[in-house]
Amino acid sequence: MKRILLTIAAAASLLAVTTAQAGTPAAPALSGRRLASHVHAMLSKRVIQRNNKDLLGVVPGIDIPMMYGGGPVEQSGSVSYAIFWEPAGSVVSGGYHSLIQRYFQDIGGSAFYGLMSQYDDGSNHFIANASSLGGTYVDTRAFTASPLQDSDIQDEVTHVMGATGWTGGIGHEFFVFTPKGVNSCMNGSCSFSTYCAYHGHFASGGNDVLYASMPYAGTDLNGCGTPTSPNGDLDADAEISIISHEHFETVTDPDLNAWSDLLGEEIGDKCRIEYGSTDGAGANVYLKGHPYIVQQEYSNAAFPILGACALS
Repeated sequence: MKRILLTIAAAASLLAVTTAQAGTPAAPALSGRRLASHVHAMLSKRVIQRNNKDLLGVVPGIDIPMMYGGGPVEQSGSVSYAIFWEPAGSVVSGGYHSLIQRYFQDIGGSAFYGLMSQYDDGSNHFIANASSLGGTYVDTRAFTASPLQDSDIQDEVTHVMGATGWTGGIGHEFFVFTPKGVNSCMNGSCSFSTYCAYHGHFASGGNDVLYASMPYAGTDLNGCGTPTSPNGDLDADAEISIISHEHFETVTDPDLNAWSDLLGEEIGDKCRIEYGSTDGAGANVYLKGHPYIVQQEYSNAAFPILGACALS
């Protein structure tokens, strides 16, 4: 415990020094950002690099473990729903839909998803290594705003739930994918200039609805891309890495009050630009025999003592 406290104190001190030198507020130096009380964003690499946002991850021996905040987790498993909001004229890559659907079908039961089985609901009910694709829906309705606002993303989820009969609740997450060149904003923070994606929750019909806003990574591969493309589709491979970030964070922190560190960073934020080694195909994980390039996720159980980014 003494070592943990000393490490946390050192991290806080180092962050404060860096902030004072830069003459900027501390908040932008975090790898995740709460855009509002009900959402949490994955920031663009441009923002990370501009603010030296990975500070606590690149200084040897300094890190902050994930801590439990009392809220629910997706303990019994997750069911994901893919909503492709693509009006006439929308542009996506050739393998975009099929590769995203394949990821959702492959992830459950994997060693990668099993990383989350170390996190519980505070009562030793650990997250089960179970995840599946609940369904997909292509919506060709015209967009309701330009840029899209968070309220538009929520309304799209509600619309599709009504059209399909899909239901909300902890354990179900709705991913809203928009096509190339389409931006979304939340309280003045916008896709690509600030974030690559975000997840959150809202109330609808008495249910807690979990959702993720998923702008098209291929719009800005410099800010939201991956270092390799094992499936030969840069846009889809980059989007899948972002999906894994939002997916894992929703499972461990669905209502933004379960697992995060003292700075508010979730399991994916702490490893935002960490991929580890790749093989000759450019993959760092194989799920049901299929290659993927995904960012690492934070593991309290990994070496060294205070945890580390890992893929299993």
